[in-house]
Amino acid sequence: MKKRRPTVTDVAKLANVGASTVSRHLRGVSVSPEVAIRVAEAIVQLGYHPDETARALRVGRTRTIGVIIPQVSNMFYSRAVQLIEEEVGRRGSAVILLTHQESRKQQAVQLATIRRYRADGLILAPAAGSTLEELRSALPGTPVVAIDRLISPEMDSVVLRNREAARTATEHLLSHGYKHIAAVISRPEIASFQQRWQGYVEAMAEKNLDTILIQAPDHDQLRYALTSSFLGQRRPDALLSFSNRVTQTILLAFDELAFAREDRIPMLGFDDFDLASLVDPPLSVVRQPTENMMRHATNILFRRIEDGELMEPQNIALPGQLVYRRSCGCS
Repeated sequence: MKKRRPTVTDVAKLANVGASTVSRHLRGVSVSPEVAIRVAEAIVQLGYHPDETARALRVGRTRTIGVIIPQVSNMFYSRAVQLIEEEVGRRGSAVILLTHQESRKQQAVQLATIRRYRADGLILAPAAGSTLEELRSALPGTPVVAIDRLISPEMDSVVLRNREAARTATEHLLSHGYKHIAAVISRPEIASFQQRWQGYVEAMAEKNLDTILIQAPDHDQLRYALTSSFLGQRRPDALLSFSNRVTQTILLAFDELAFAREDRIPMLGFDDFDLASLVDPPLSVVRQPTENMMRHATNILFRRIEDGELMEPQNIALPGQLVYRRSCGCS
C-alpha cells in the first residue's frame, strides 16, 4: 500500500507544538529558537514536504516569481538574476527564469508561460518596443516591475540614470583632451541605450564637437563595423561603450587587428564585471548599482503583490558610479 504523506498535524505532534506554530515556521514567521529546532527536526524525521499546489489553491498564491531577461550570458543580467533569487528566496518564494533573446515574439511566448504557471508577479527586462498595453493584456492582474529598461511611467520600474551616467562618462573622456569620441552601440533601439546616446550627445554639443556613432544590429556585425572604423581615416581617439557586451566586442576587434597595448584606443564602458580590472589596460567603467536595483525591484513587486492597487506606480532611477582605471587614460 502507498505510504501516507505526512501532514502539518503529524509534524506538530512530533514537535509537541500546535499546527499553527508549524505553519508560522513554514511561512518564515519568527518562533522561539527552541521551537524552531524541534519543528525542523520533526520535518526532517518525517520527511515532510509542504503541498504547494493545495496551498496555492487555498490562498491564491503560488509563491513563484517570474523573471524574464534578454540573455543569461549577459553578465549584468546573470548577476541581477542571482540577486533576485536571493531576495525572493528570503521571502519563501522561488524564481521561474526565462529569456526572450531580444525578441518581442519570444517575449510574448514567455509571458504566456508565466501566466500559465500563475506566477505571483514578474520582474522583466523588456524587449525593445514593448508596450504597457501588451504586458497588461498578456498578464492581466499580475504585478510587473521593469528593470534596466523603462516601458512606461505608469508601470513600476527600477533603472539607471542612463542619460546622466553617459553624460558624466563622456565629460570624463573629454577631460583627457579627446575630441573624436565615438559612441559604440549594438541594438540602438533599446530604450536605455537611447538615453545613453542623449547624454553623450549633450556632452559633445557643449564642447561644439561632432558626434561619432558606431552601431550595428548585432555584435558580429558590430565587430566588422569597429575594425573598419579603427582602420579608417577618421579613426576615433576614444570610445564610449554602451554595454559590457559591446565592450567585449571592442576587445575582440582589438585582438583581431593584433593591436599592441599602446595601439588600443582609449575607452570607457558601461557595466563593471569581474575581469574588467584584469584586462590590459584595466577597464574604466560606469558601474551600475545592481544590488540596490534588484533589491528595490523585489521590494516593490512584493509590496504590489500584497497591497495591489494601493500604491502609485513606483519609478526609481539610481545613479551610476564612474570607476577610474587605465583604459580611459587615467594613471
